[in-house]
Amino acid sequence: MYTQKKPIENTHIVRERDRRRNRELLAVLSLGVPIGLFLLLFTWQNLEVIRLGREATRLQKQLKDTDATHKSLAAELDRLTALDTVEKKATALGFAPTDPKTIVMVGRRAEGRGPRAASPSAPATSALAATSSLSPQPSALSPSPAGREAPGGR
Repeated sequence: MYTQKKPIENTHIVRERDRRRNRELLAVLSLGVPIGLFLLLFTWQNLEVIRLGREATRLQKQLKDTDATHKSLAAELDRLTALDTVEKKATALGFAPTDPKTIVMVGRRAEGRGPRAASPSAPATSALAATSSLSPQPSALSPSPAGREAPGGR
């Protein structure tokens, strides 16, 4: 009546490779991989352009900020080194004007000019002797005696 089915044992059966399927896979990969690499490089290039644009914008802003800082520092330098400002600070520190009669102007002589340059027999120590004979005089930058304090007097 009912027949019993016998189990099929096909463990020893080996399927052959489908050569047409392998060729199709190779064709898809040979077209797909270059297209994929092209798209990857195109995307990378666009991302680099965007990144470099942002960096250029940041550097332009930094340059503008640096220029503004430079201008403000130059204005502050001009303000602090103005003659009136320096004179007020010097007076506040106790400096006094120098008597114009005590100012000695020292300058370089050009070679071949002047009486000393013409005579090679002039001693080399004469310039040193001339400057050492000057007595120290208070200058416009030296503090007046009234403005001096003892060390550690603050």
